[in-house]
Amino acid sequence: MMGRASNNSELKKKLLSSYEMLERKYTPSGVEVGTYNTPVNFKESMTIPVHRWYGYKEGFSPSFVNEFIKAYAKEKNSFIFDPFGGVGTTGLEAIKMGYNAALMDVNPLGLFVSKAKTRHYSISEIENAKNEISRFGGIDNYERTVCIEYKTVIRYFDSITWDSLLRVKSYISDIKDETTRDLFSLALLSLIEEISTHHKNGNGVKKKRIQPDANCYTTLRDKVVNMLRMFISDIDATERMGVCSIFNQSNLEQYRLPTKADVVLTSPPYANCFDYSKVYLTELWVGGFFTQKEDQKDFREKSVISHVHYSWKPRNENYGSYLVDELIAPILSEEKLWSKNIIPMLKGYFADMGKFLYNLSGNLNTGATVGIVVGNSVYGGTPIATDIILAKQAEEIGFECLQIKVYRKVIASSQQMVILSDYEKHFVRESLIVLKWQGKKK
Repeated sequence: MMGRASNNSELKKKLLSSYEMLERKYTPSGVEVGTYNTPVNFKESMTIPVHRWYGYKEGFSPSFVNEFIKAYAKEKNSFIFDPFGGVGTTGLEAIKMGYNAALMDVNPLGLFVSKAKTRHYSISEIENAKNEISRFGGIDNYERTVCIEYKTVIRYFDSITWDSLLRVKSYISDIKDETTRDLFSLALLSLIEEISTHHKNGNGVKKKRIQPDANCYTTLRDKVVNMLRMFISDIDATERMGVCSIFNQSNLEQYRLPTKADVVLTSPPYANCFDYSKVYLTELWVGGFFTQKEDQKDFREKSVISHVHYSWKPRNENYGSYLVDELIAPILSEEKLWSKNIIPMLKGYFADMGKFLYNLSGNLNTGATVGIVVGNSVYGGTPIATDIILAKQAEEIGFECLQIKVYRKVIASSQQMVILSDYEKHFVRESLIVLKWQGKKK
């Protein structure tokens, strides 16, 4: 036992020494306090037309995207790309600035929201939507023809609200015009957390301390109408000068963009054990993106390995990180972890990140700038310094690391924070890695 402890101590020293060397090389700098009021937080988006159509915890702010594009898009015809497209913040901001853009994701909910937000709406489409809103607003009840039988989702609503939701969804399913139907569907999805008895909390949902009032059909109808009127107002007030292409594909599979990118800004899932198929389970079922349990399995299989709630098939073994495979994994193997899947999750995560960077490099013009927002984590009393580990992986592929900018300190669980030394706490942060593609794979 003493021998194991001694060996673990030596490995930990070697890991921290490697971290220190990479810190000197990349010189991360920025905010040294814990705060959620940062440019890499979605809060600002909920105050800005179109961006506010759907609340998304994992997004970053439009001003952050705007400033990044202004700093690194050297030509007016620069092509902007977000390979983890989320709900389209990068794509929407890019086309508002006059650039063409592309988004890629495996999350059908995010792709649906992105499509609605970045679409160029014609005058006739807007008129069709307005007419349908007026018609819907005058109907005091609607026959319930849609049925969702997934019990987990049903229990997140009181019976009256659930009945109203299905009646509204039944009306939406009968709308013939696809563009109008999509706007109505998004309006309903945007209200889910407000009308549900549960709210998003960590890796899933939690029952609200103060329960919302039950929503009869007309109450929910009026909320949907108000949301739709806001959508129409935002469409009228927002000029989209560029065009955004949207691809439903995993960036872990080989792909070719129609145009190579000059600027990339993205935020992959963090290695924080959050399963987005659980966090957004209600919306995925209500939106019709999941219709059977196999759909959740398929979603997870295509996603980055970043949580412990699914066992992925082996993949991307050749793209991993030495620091993770040879130091972090052996260190954690001697610790009492809350899940035996944490070690394979971390190894899989960085192997996936290596494959993502490799595939991305083939879709970049020489000199392209890549910004990646990441969050570091802690397991078994060991900080996982994702930002500098990824920067090192990127350099091994052929990128140059220009900068690592720290946006906030992250507070891990109290059990983990009390174990960490003050020096180790320095690595628990959320950062922006800025890379430059040098044009040739190593």
